[in-house]
Amino acid sequence: MKLEELYDIVDKNGGKIGEATWTPIHTKGLLHQTVHGLVFKDEKKKEVLIKKRSSIMHQGPGLIEIAVAGHILSGFTPEKTINKELSSELFGSKSLPSDIKIKTIGRYFNNDIPNNHEIAYLFEIIFQGPFYISEESEGKAFWIYWNELVDDMRRNPKKYAHYSINAVTEYSRLKR
Repeated sequence: MKLEELYDIVDKNGGKIGEATWTPIHTKGLLHQTVHGLVFKDEKKKEVLIKKRSSIMHQGPGLIEIAVAGHILSGFTPEKTINKELSSELFGSKSLPSDIKIKTIGRYFNNDIPNNHEIAYLFEIIFQGPFYISEESEGKAFWIYWNELVDDMRRNPKKYAHYSINAVTEYSRLKR
């Protein structure tokens, strides 16, 4: 994420009504769009990939988060964005492997922190690795059993980026 990136300001249906950079989007509470991707090890969906956010991130430094998420740049689609975010966050900005599976699950309103109002597009991704984690993370990504993640998020929510709790909750509502 770069503070000078341009995002679409949207209405509640996702229709573009303007543009702004990161700072006005997040200080004025403007509705914008993001992607959230849950990466599962295989089709059984028993293990999900998570990682620790870098301590230099603007929001939620040092918290645990889902493996892939990002803002949709102005003019981009959710599908183009999830591919871009996967490439930059898990594959060293290289092309995605041909055997990766990406499926749109749905969209929801994510209001995880004050002045952050998003339409989040949720994706299910199947790929067991290897991964090349970006500088936005500290250390390596790691697999955790889905049920353990859900339970730990309930017991210890302060360990996790709130948007990640929302993504896991929404996925559970739609798919489980």
